[in-house]
Amino acid sequence: VSLDPEQRAFLLGAKLRALATNLGLPCAGDPVALGGGSAILDDGTIVVLAGEDAPERSLGQTLLLAARHDSDRLVLFLDDADAASVAARRATALHPVPEVYVVVDNGSEVAEPAEALVPVEPPPAPDGFEDLCRGAGVDPIVEHGTWRGEVLGLEVVRATDSGFETGVGRFDREASALLHGDLPTTESLTAAADQVWAQRRKGAGAHPLATLARERWLRHDLLVGPGRVGLVDLAPVDPAVERGGLRSPAPAPAMGTAPDGERVLVVCSVGVDADLVPATADLVLREQPDRVIVVVPSRDVMAPVEEAVARLAVPATIVGVEGSWT
Repeated sequence: VSLDPEQRAFLLGAKLRALATNLGLPCAGDPVALGGGSAILDDGTIVVLAGEDAPERSLGQTLLLAARHDSDRLVLFLDDADAASVAARRATALHPVPEVYVVVDNGSEVAEPAEALVPVEPPPAPDGFEDLCRGAGVDPIVEHGTWRGEVLGLEVVRATDSGFETGVGRFDREASALLHGDLPTTESLTAAADQVWAQRRKGAGAHPLATLARERWLRHDLLVGPGRVGLVDLAPVDPAVERGGLRSPAPAPAMGTAPDGERVLVVCSVGVDADLVPATADLVLREQPDRVIVVVPSRDVMAPVEEAVARLAVPATIVGVEGSWT
């Protein structure tokens, strides 16, 4: 028998209180819902039980909640051992360090941090891929070992084992192969790129081609003009995790150099993305920058996000930059 939301919230709150009590944590407050899980705020401490559906988002949700309530001590419980290990790893790049526990039977154990991400040497571009992209006005980029071509941050071609597939997203690539399989790749790529250029422009409206992956569009703007954030150069690096799809926002990172030689991690985001700071924490561990610049559109520079960014253990600032769609 499925539980109604009120019953489920009550049970999650009771479970969280029991876990917190076992560790002697303050938990006198009333439980509140948080991302499919539960949270209790008490005297500068927040204890959280991650939801089952997306436990990997719980650390970011906890950081934003803490920013709104000026809480320093964060304690996170997760049922998913793998998600707990990743959260524990990311927590090591934050200050103060959130405490992360994995639920075991009726109690909990300190979560062991997962192995840190390491930079991976990208494979060389397939023969002819870069020339194909540049001939169609498309930017070639390699990410998590896969070469793809983008127009203002939106993918329009990908190199696969079977060849070069054109289109925006997997379903569009499959449809393009069915409908235009007889066209030379140059023609099909040019057609796909032109379709995106027509929508991805200044004053763009609400068309999906104009709104998808805007954090990558913003990164593209900075790659072209790194001086907008005070850098002399900037190059894309792999995101902390592979994107789940075009509609799944994911912070878009790059590494650059400041005039004084500092190595700077730049992370672009749009809107309020709970994964922004945890993903940036992973990137800090992998890239070892001297400092971090988080870049968002000016309207998205909000106090809770600023406070969450300030929890990074390396010097970090948030900067408002208008995307070229405005």
